Amino acid sequence: MWFFSILFIPFFLKPAHTNMDSKALSTSIAKFSAKFCNQLEKTSVVSSPLSAEYLLALLALGSEDPAHSELLKSLGLPDDDAVRTSFTSFANKLKSIKGITLNIANKVYIQEGDYDLSPALKNDAVKVFDAGLEKMDFTDSSAAGLINKWVESKTNERIKDLLSPDSLNSDTRLVLVNALYFKGTWVNQFDPIHTMDQAFHIDANTTVDVPMMFIEEEFLYGEDPAINAQFLQMHYAGEEASMLIVLPREVDGVDDLLTHLADGYDLVGQLDKLHRVKVKVTIPKFKIETEIDLKSLLPKMGVEAIFDPHNSGINKLLDNGEMLHVSKAVQKAFIEVNEEGAEAAAATAGGLVPLSEELTEEFVADHPFIAIINVKRMQYFWSVLRSPSEEMAGYKKYL
Repeated sequence: MWFFSILFIPFFLKPAHTNMDSKALSTSIAKFSAKFCNQLEKTSVVSSPLSAEYLLALLALGSEDPAHSELLKSLGLPDDDAVRTSFTSFANKLKSIKGITLNIANKVYIQEGDYDLSPALKNDAVKVFDAGLEKMDFTDSSAAGLINKWVESKTNERIKDLLSPDSLNSDTRLVLVNALYFKGTWVNQFDPIHTMDQAFHIDANTTVDVPMMFIEEEFLYGEDPAINAQFLQMHYAGEEASMLIVLPREVDGVDDLLTHLADGYDLVGQLDKLHRVKVKVTIPKFKIETEIDLKSLLPKMGVEAIFDPHNSGINKLLDNGEMLHVSKAVQKAFIEVNEEGAEAAAATAGGLVPLSEELTEEFVADHPFIAIINVKRMQYFWSVLRSPSEEMAGYKKYL
């Protein structure tokens, strides 16, 4: 299973200390992620809200009002010290991950010449976000290609041509890029011999034949009648990363489910209620590629000032105090889920309800659902599967 995400933001020139505990931080991420995904197009999408948060957090540290207060509110963080504490915590968690590959790479490209990051922002970029710094001539026709090559190197060459040559020009001062790469194998693998074409209900009237995987194993499982959904958590090798699938009971229920999550549903609290039980699991193989225009999406979440060419408040990024604004913000992402897995072994976790040998649940994801990849309880990637890709689906539609 692979996931890749890129977030690109170029900047153009305009002619109290707080600690959050792990659960509070996870809850803040979950709320931002749900609101983020609720604003996406009503198609199959993959995104990394956390990837967007990385760069919005860096912007928060380099801005004053009006951008500063909007950014903190969107992130669910009270002040700059909370930003530093939270994202330093992310970095520390990543250092000890076992069993999977998760690389997060941040880079700040700065226009050659008399431009440099402010000393405070440079310190934060390196120490808080572990970002690389590089001077570049954005007027050179090769600049976009060089950034694209860096992106390819950080995503195992899965994401190419992120930037077009006309994305950069003489007004560009900074380019921030965040790249994520994830690869994990299931603790309990799906045997390909059990994969067969079955109907996937895109909506109440449309069905396609897709390869559906099957396994019967012990997983973390739960239900919540309040949102009419089932929960299934499947771990990857090392058991520090997992995929949570949230499946509405109704075929057309995924939009209502997203609304519940965006309105403040306690998803992190629900994870604590899952119990270990034998489950008959049927889920589709799927592949999604998405490009998201964040300049259209973020204002719907209350992040507007950073795009204002006249009064953004982004005046603490450069050492000369120049006011900048965001002219373009794009995220590209890719995910593929298949049978790959390590040797089968039972998933274990502390504080779980003992397995009942008498009970076997059924979890049949044959209609739109939400899939979330958690790493050490932090939600890194969200997918909303409304229909598997044409590459994996037979698309024998019928009414």
